[in-house]
Amino acid sequence: MTRYMPIAIGWLLLLPYFLLAQPADDWGAFAQRIPIESHHGKLFRLQAAVKVDLIDSTAEAEIWARVDRKNKRVGFFYNMMDKPIRKSDWQVYVIEGKIDKDAEFLAFGGLYSRQGRFYFDDFQLFVENEEGNLEKIPIPSGDFEGDSVAQHWGYLQQHEGFTLSGTTESPYLGKRSALVDGSDFKKPIRYGDNDSAGHRITVNGIELYYETYGQGEPLLLLHGNSQSIQAFTHQIPEFAKHYQVIAVDTRGQGKSSEDGKPYTYELFADDMKALLDKLELDSVNVVGWSDGGNTGLLLAMKHPAKVKKLVTMGANIYINDQVVDRNVLQEIEKRREALKTDTSRTSQNTARLMTLLLTEPNHVYEDLRAIHCPVLVMAGENDIIHENHTREIATHLPNGKLYIATGEDHYFPVNNPAKFNAVVADFLITQPYAKSSNSGL
Repeated sequence: MTRYMPIAIGWLLLLPYFLLAQPADDWGAFAQRIPIESHHGKLFRLQAAVKVDLIDSTAEAEIWARVDRKNKRVGFFYNMMDKPIRKSDWQVYVIEGKIDKDAEFLAFGGLYSRQGRFYFDDFQLFVENEEGNLEKIPIPSGDFEGDSVAQHWGYLQQHEGFTLSGTTESPYLGKRSALVDGSDFKKPIRYGDNDSAGHRITVNGIELYYETYGQGEPLLLLHGNSQSIQAFTHQIPEFAKHYQVIAVDTRGQGKSSEDGKPYTYELFADDMKALLDKLELDSVNVVGWSDGGNTGLLLAMKHPAKVKKLVTMGANIYINDQVVDRNVLQEIEKRREALKTDTSRTSQNTARLMTLLLTEPNHVYEDLRAIHCPVLVMAGENDIIHENHTREIATHLPNGKLYIATGEDHYFPVNNPAKFNAVVADFLITQPYAKSSNSGL
C-alpha cells in the first residue's frame, strides 16, 4: 500500500527528499495518542481485531503505531505494510515495538485503503513494566462503546469517500465496533500514470509521453528537473475546466525516453516544438515550472510562433551564484560526483540532469527581447532563484509581467495551489495587455 508519493520538484533534488512528501489520496486513517513519558525504553504491544469487506480487490486495512518524540519529530512508524489485512472474518492483529527514551506520546489507530468496508474493534495496549512483564495500559474508548468515541478518536488522514462511525457488527456479542465505510470511495486519477489519458509520440529520435485533459485552447504544461507530469496534480483538473491541457514528461524524465545526448534547454524546446508540429498545433499557451519555465522561455525565443502566452515559475536564463546560492550549486556538484562511479543507465541519466542544473541555461537578459508574447514571470518571495534575477527577466521581456508570491518559495504550485492556479488563470484569461510596471498583478 503506497502511503506517500514523493514529489521531485526542480531544485528539490537539493533538499531532503521526504520534506515534500505528499499524502497519497487513496487511503485514510483514524488515531488517538496517549502520553508515554513514564515508559521510556520499554517494549510495547498493540493489538486490535480487524475485518474487511472487500469491494475493490486491492482494498486493505492495517493497524499502526508511531512513537512521537519530545522534540516533536516523528519517531519510528510501526505498521503492517508487509501484512495488509483483507480477511472477511474477525482476527486479532499485533504490532510490537520499543518506546524511545525521548518519547512523549504513542500515537496509534487504524488505516484503510481503497474501496471497501473496514471494521476495527478492541484496541489494547500493553507496555513492559519494571519486572519485564507486559502490563495493560487503558485506551480511552478502545472498545468503541458508548458515546465517547469521538472525544478520543480523530482522523489522522481524512479522504472524501471514507466515513467513520460506530456499528453493532463486532466479534463480541452485543458489543460495538468502529466502521470505516469506503463504499463510495472512487479511485483518484493518477496524473502522470493515467492510461486513459496517456499518449506516446516519437520526436527527435526519442519517445515523449504526454497526457491530455479537457477541451478548449491548448495549454502545454512543462515540469521541472527530475519531475514528471505528476508535479501538476493540483493544476491539471483546474486548468482542464477551461483548456485542452497537454502535460508532457520531458525527455529522460517520467515516462519519456532518452538517447544519451547531453541535456540542454534548447534540446527540450526543440522537442516541444516537434511535439506541437506532430499534434498540428500552430500555437499554445505554456505554463512552465522551474526547468519547465526555462524550456518555455527557450521555446518562445527560438520558435515564437508556437507560444501564444507563457507563464514561468521559478525560472532562470543563466546560472551562477548570483542566481542561486553557492552552497546550493555545491550540493548539486557533490551529488553529480557521487554518481560518477555508478554506471547504471538510471544513475548516468540523473548525472546528466545534474549537469544541466550546473551548466544551463546560458543566455543574457538582452536575449529576452526576442520574446514578444505576453509572459507572466512568477516566483516565490523565498524562491531558490534570487528575486533580483526574476525581476530582471520580467523587466527585459517586451511584454512581461512580474508576480512575486508573498510568503511562498519555489514550491508555490504545491504549497498553495489554489492561489497559484488563480493567478495563472487570471493572466491567461485577461492577456494580452498593455505593458505596465512589473510590480505584481
